[in-house]
Amino acid sequence: MQKVFLRIKPCRMMVLLKESGSKYISELAKESGATYVHATKLIRHLEKEGIVTIEQNGKKRMVKLTEKGMKIATALSEATNSFTAV
Repeated sequence: MQKVFLRIKPCRMMVLLKESGSKYISELAKESGATYVHATKLIRHLEKEGIVTIEQNGKKRMVKLTEKGMKIATALSEATNSFTAV
């Protein structure tokens, strides 16, 4: 799990979800600079870890943070803000 949060794109996705509440996987991929395939693979991994939930909405899948995911995303957001403040 540490490898996931030491990379830019997964961190970006988590912060995007924290800021928006929920997003489609395609939106997460586009806004984080990841491919759709990479984003889908990562989101499935996060779902297995209990960090996000996925709701099927027709053909699209909506991703939301769980309570555990919100705590992690908040920590990542604070860390990101402290880096930009330096």
